Amino acid sequence: MARLFLRLTTFSASLFLGLMVPIGFSNVVLAQGIQFNAPSIGAPGNRESGASRSSACATSDRGLKALLPETNVGLTTEARPTFFAYIPPSSANSAEFILYEDGTDELIYSTALEINGESGIASISLPSGADTPMLEVNKTYYWYFTVICDADDRSADMTVQGSIRRVPISSDLARQLASASTQERPAVYAAAGIWQDALAALAALNNSEPNNPNTRSSWNSLLSAVGLQDIADEQILTGN
Repeated sequence: MARLFLRLTTFSASLFLGLMVPIGFSNVVLAQGIQFNAPSIGAPGNRESGASRSSACATSDRGLKALLPETNVGLTTEARPTFFAYIPPSSANSAEFILYEDGTDELIYSTALEINGESGIASISLPSGADTPMLEVNKTYYWYFTVICDADDRSADMTVQGSIRRVPISSDLARQLASASTQERPAVYAAAGIWQDALAALAALNNSEPNNPNTRSSWNSLLSAVGLQDIADEQILTGN
């Protein structure tokens, strides 16, 4: 099992302005200048699981949430992307992540996590190696993140479902990424509508610059743009 522990994060990004906006995208302008252009595609699922009486381990009225746009699908250019979910306060000891290929229902990856009642934002990256297939370009996958309240009675689980689609890197995006600094890359991805990579790039900045005070607000604004402002100040659960 992957072990998780809490660490308060401070997100930072130098903001990259003047990016080309793709045609067919709706614009969401973030307070600090990052522009997330949400693609007009959606997927079935439920990015939020409310805390209910059936979720016996919930210790607050907050629900489990997938960190996704309201369309419930995140785009990525990565063969092995990172997924994010908010775990609410609970007495649960474990959680699980499962990824399938859409259409075939082929199992791509599954993993168990020890949470031991901790709450915050969990990240799960597809590992390298022959045992875990890479995501293929122009294919959609769906995933579940589940907090297991009672291993003997799975009816009490809290579960969210989201989708991810790997897209090719356009020549414009490749050119912008090539000239962008590490601090500028989140804004480049956001302007291109690549939600999953923008989120992961901002999270990575925290790891490399944990004391940079500049833009926790960039992270807050990105989540607020997709209706996740209520968890924007939550801690990150970091794998050990």
